Amino acid sequence: MNVFWRDKCGRVYDAEPFAALPKDADNLFVVLTARGLNPLIKIISRASDENSDTKLKRAGADNVIMPDKIGGAHMASLVLKPNIIEFIDVLTGGGDIEFHLDEISGEELQNTIHGKTIRELEIRNKFGSKIVGFKSSEGQYIVNPSPDTIINADSKIFVLGSHEQINKLRQEFKQED
Repeated sequence: MNVFWRDKCGRVYDAEPFAALPKDADNLFVVLTARGLNPLIKIISRASDENSDTKLKRAGADNVIMPDKIGGAHMASLVLKPNIIEFIDVLTGGGDIEFHLDEISGEELQNTIHGKTIRELEIRNKFGSKIVGFKSSEGQYIVNPSPDTIINADSKIFVLGSHEQINKLRQEFKQED
């Protein structure tokens, strides 16, 4: 059985399993079971104890989230740099602002775009959105990439814009089936 979900922009995704039970031992069981059923699936798990992070990753979790640790760090950051943290919260969907941060993989883009630079795509001029980040095929993240950065099928771009702007960009450059 496949499970799907739809985001605010209307894109449909396969659901990835995540283990978010209160006990780390129960999450470990879920991770082991899911990894045994499908070695290729991405698995996200929750952990409470610092030592459980390594165990869950060894069992097959791709990412382990520690809500208490993240929450504490977030609260401390709000004290030190409240406006920056609130702004980031808004960009990642935590506020009422119309702009959002979204990810577009090179695979989603037309083959004719591969090998072109960010400058050549003219995303800001055509759609009003802005590329604020880039992930290379080697996995390197670049914040505020150069206009000379080359897009390829294995890269990802991180776009800041309204849902409408990002949807127009996707429609204009989407890979034909």
